[in-house]
Amino acid sequence: MKVALLGVGGCGTRLVDQFVRAERRTGRPVTDGNVLAFHTESQPLSQTTALSTDQHVLLGDTHPAVLRRDSNSPATDSPNSSHDPQLQSKTSTTTSQQGTSSNSRTRGYDINEYGVGGDPDVGAQVAKADRPEIRRALDKIDETEVAATMVVAGLGGGTGAGVGSVLLDELTDIYETAVYTLGVLPADTESDQRALTAARGLRTLVPQAESTFLVDNNTWCHETDAVADCYQSINSMTVDRLLSVFGAGEANTTFESELRIDPADISRTLAVGGVTTVGRATVEIDSETHGLLARILRLLGRSSPSGSTPVDAAKIKTLISRAVQSKLTLPCDITSADRVLLILSGPPDTISRKGFETGRYLLEEETETVEVLAGDEPIQNTTELTATVVLANVTSVPQIDQLQRRAVVTQDSATTTPATTSSSPEQTETGDSVRTQSGKSKPDGDSHSVEFDFDDVDTASETTESTE
Repeated sequence: MKVALLGVGGCGTRLVDQFVRAERRTGRPVTDGNVLAFHTESQPLSQTTALSTDQHVLLGDTHPAVLRRDSNSPATDSPNSSHDPQLQSKTSTTTSQQGTSSNSRTRGYDINEYGVGGDPDVGAQVAKADRPEIRRALDKIDETEVAATMVVAGLGGGTGAGVGSVLLDELTDIYETAVYTLGVLPADTESDQRALTAARGLRTLVPQAESTFLVDNNTWCHETDAVADCYQSINSMTVDRLLSVFGAGEANTTFESELRIDPADISRTLAVGGVTTVGRATVEIDSETHGLLARILRLLGRSSPSGSTPVDAAKIKTLISRAVQSKLTLPCDITSADRVLLILSGPPDTISRKGFETGRYLLEEETETVEVLAGDEPIQNTTELTATVVLANVTSVPQIDQLQRRAVVTQDSATTTPATTSSSPEQTETGDSVRTQSGKSKPDGDSHSVEFDFDDVDTASETTESTE
């Protein structure tokens, strides 16, 4: 399935950059070059290796609350430093000593002094003021060549949540194709402000996007590891699973499949909206059976007929069970899923039709839904058989509940401090409706009722919009 990817903020930029490298390495042209990276700080953009400079979009050039690095000074942090809890505290101290006056500093956002300082309201202001620049960048995306567009962002960051919300709003207004989001949730060890920002971001993204894929940092970080030390492995896991879903059927192959995955199956699965999570499991198969000799025999027409496969039904059923019971990108009660998609990827002639159907029945039983779609993807020159399970519109997600509770406590604490007395309660409202909202429809009446409150936006951004 062809998908345009739009990375927002440091996390989103790195994920999109790594995805492009992965699709090139695996021969699955999912994006066909339809990628962009949006940021309010230049360093993460300059650290990409697969994205060209014309795919970089730097926002906030003239906004007074955006702080740039001195391009002449050496870099002082790593590519993931904007999410490093230790550097967060150092940055907070530095910021207070400098006595900066922007909103991101006075509100106590202790993320990073650069860009929008971790403040999603400033991020949204910057994006609203730079809508003309965003629209010019979106002109580089060929919507006729893709079936959907995905906004990729770390929801704990001011740029990811703030700019991402405005970008999503813009896309849903101008694009006729589906718009998905991929959001990364902060770990428990990250700051309370990041948790509050993520909770607010969820309340914005989930109702507007066609479907929202979520990755939980806390689940994928080992207890003994610092969050920043886990980022590379989390990014690799996320890209592998995303590519398993949208890359299915995109590789050039001469092998046909009776149940080959179709983009329409993916679209139908995600059409129920809400929050989506992905599980995956892999098993090694007999390399001798599927090596060079086997490929030669197939070319000579001397291989065993299709349907007589070395991977039996029991092994495939076990693999599918492992996938749905594996560590998901976002842990949930799998029985709360509205729709399920199964994708089996592996060497041609290895997937037992009986095992495939047995696995599908297994998913129907374990997820308690009859809405199970399935397909396979023949891949040459591989010795692995992989099962990927997509659970769409899951509504029982303990991590989201925990994030919301944490955000409410942070919000209540903030309202008692002088730095936040000027903020309205609506600005940090999280609500309990995030995990139950689904679909792309917007509520009647106020179009910003589930978005950030822009009441305190300076008049400059409003003037910019009114003159377009």
